[in-house]
Amino acid sequence: MNLYKNKINVTLLVFVLCSFTKLSGQDKIQHKERIIHSYWAPKTWQLRADDITSIMGFRAELTGNLNHLERPTPEVVNNAFIRGFYTKEDVMTWEVEAPFEAEYSIALLYTGSNDILSKSTFEVTSGNTTIIEKANIKNWETRPIVQRHYLKQNLKLKKGINKISFRLLTFGKEKKAEENKEIKANTNKKPNPFAFWSIELVRPKAHAAIKARAKAMKADIQWMVDGKYGLFVHFSSGSRPYNGGPKLGEQYQKLVNEFDVDAFVEKVVEIGASWVTFTCAHGTQHWPAPSKTIDSIKPGFTCERDLIRELIDGLGKHNIRLMLYYNPNSGMEDLYGNTYGNGKTPDPSGYFQFLENHFREVSLRYGKDLATTGGYIDDGGWKMYQLDPPWEKFAKAIKAGNPNAPVGFSQNLFANLTPFSDMVVSDGSGRIPEIQPDFLFEEGGQLEEQYPASWFYMDGWSSRVKNGKFTQKPKFSVEKYIEIFKKADKANMPITINLAMTPDVTKDHPIFNPESIEIMKKVRKAVKGY
Repeated sequence: MNLYKNKINVTLLVFVLCSFTKLSGQDKIQHKERIIHSYWAPKTWQLRADDITSIMGFRAELTGNLNHLERPTPEVVNNAFIRGFYTKEDVMTWEVEAPFEAEYSIALLYTGSNDILSKSTFEVTSGNTTIIEKANIKNWETRPIVQRHYLKQNLKLKKGINKISFRLLTFGKEKKAEENKEIKANTNKKPNPFAFWSIELVRPKAHAAIKARAKAMKADIQWMVDGKYGLFVHFSSGSRPYNGGPKLGEQYQKLVNEFDVDAFVEKVVEIGASWVTFTCAHGTQHWPAPSKTIDSIKPGFTCERDLIRELIDGLGKHNIRLMLYYNPNSGMEDLYGNTYGNGKTPDPSGYFQFLENHFREVSLRYGKDLATTGGYIDDGGWKMYQLDPPWEKFAKAIKAGNPNAPVGFSQNLFANLTPFSDMVVSDGSGRIPEIQPDFLFEEGGQLEEQYPASWFYMDGWSSRVKNGKFTQKPKFSVEKYIEIFKKADKANMPITINLAMTPDVTKDHPIFNPESIEIMKKVRKAVKGY
């Protein structure tokens, strides 16, 4: 999304990333004087007294060879890691303002191959305090790829302005510059250079209180474990009808009004799903129901028909629960305009308030009839995290009408984003679901405070059809899917599998690939016994 398009006239200096040699004197001057968009520029960060403050690496003043892999642009980008740690002069320095003098617990989020990490020692300094520790070597083969490292020593900060610096003292050298490429979402096999994501600061007493509040709010998802698996469908604005024609986003009201709930429920029952995760706001910020919150900002994106209520009732006749997926970033400019703030000091507070109000309205509207307003909140790790959002407020809003609503902030490649995320939510694409080791979920583990869960697709997220035929095929054989579901069931890990669905839901044509339906009927027999 180009959230600042035509908003700010700013000169962007292209980072020269093709060379990883030490900068010359003239290059250093240019590096220091470069002009970047205000979203990416260093700033004084206000530490919150009773919360975790997350600060991205790019918010630091970068010296030496440090750089962004992608050229800074006036928008949020996924690949916002800092790379280029080759000498002790490659230093990141943040400026923070503390509300009072106190000790802060420090966590660093970074990634790299174990070969790189085993040779990396870093130093964190502020005032008279210097902390030196070795990087953690990952002893797991699954996600998360980006780990959280809690420093063993706290950092004492004075009241007011403090400077915090980070640098490497020993280095795992990359063999080739070509290895410094974007971290791939679908693999952890290729070695990555040391890449820094963010720093988190919180007072230890406040951190303990946060974890206690989160634990008290935890949803009981035993019903998902007992139900074994659910169905994920993408009612996505970019998907096309079975026989072609305008995309869903171009005829949203029409296709919502024509949505045949009975035809949909019939297929869900055949599949044997114990819940349905239904996408709302994917691609654009249209909403398949009434919404005062959305209408107050921009009318025309909601519907008079309450499709969500009808799905709750239709599925409920078969003891199937409805969960909602929501993407708070995709197409948000259509609804909220400049999502991440205007001018020289981007301010996301209005965006945060909209999300909190929206989650609360939906939760209160449907109450306990809706399993959750936010079972899958997308783009949490890649984009929302960068803005240091109020996770606790979001979780409370999602649970306002149903205290036992499970909350899932999508972390993707990252460790858990917040103690207020109830279960693991990560884009599994079509890959075989990972069964992550138990120690990751234990106290102090990378996935602490979460419950294992898996989300993946059989034949794509959104449907692809041509000439009245589904062009996407299931990734694996019937036998392989049966094996996948049985292993997950044995591990007590609920699976939510996506079947690509046409946006025109009617009995006049198949809404799912019949081949995928037949596979799921066999999975149902093997896993559920009927």
